[in-house]
Amino acid sequence: MKKVTLMVLLVSVFVEAQKLDRANFGTLQNIESTDFLVTYTANFSKVAIKKENAKIIFINTKSSQTKEVILPKTTNLRKIISNIEVNYLGSKFVVLECYSEVEKTLPKASNSVNELYLISLNDFKLVKISSSNFTIRDWEINNETKKIVFIEQENGIKDLSGEVQKIMIFDLENGNLNEVFSNN
Repeated sequence: MKKVTLMVLLVSVFVEAQKLDRANFGTLQNIESTDFLVTYTANFSKVAIKKENAKIIFINTKSSQTKEVILPKTTNLRKIISNIEVNYLGSKFVVLECYSEVEKTLPKASNSVNELYLISLNDFKLVKISSSNFTIRDWEINNETKKIVFIEQENGIKDLSGEVQKIMIFDLENGNLNEVFSNN
């Protein structure tokens, strides 16, 4: 009888605790020269480790409509950059700094890589601009040339010659990505 009572008590505590799952919103950010604000949600569970995809939420303050963009399952949001002066393919956009948990493929590889994504306010599609198996070290937007320049580093060391690093340029006017310099 004690075992049954204990089991019922544990199950009820577990079920009640699961009700404490919640989605927390991040801070709101204004997207300059648009009707939009942007935020994100992150889900938490008090009992179980429950990983759900992070969502970016766009709020149209004129129409009161929302649009959500779901990040890939292994991707975690680090930062949303919304105060961008130039357009991407003729549209306002936001940049997402993210990190993803990855499997170690090389001896000194990190378990996570930094990535850059864009979301256009025309179609709300998520566009990854960084390379696979590389991590973003630094990036900057040049407003004059309408290009994003970023430095990527290979996620690990292949041989004794050192890590491969490269400078990439993403053209916001046509969506082209080019490698312009590499150390190996």
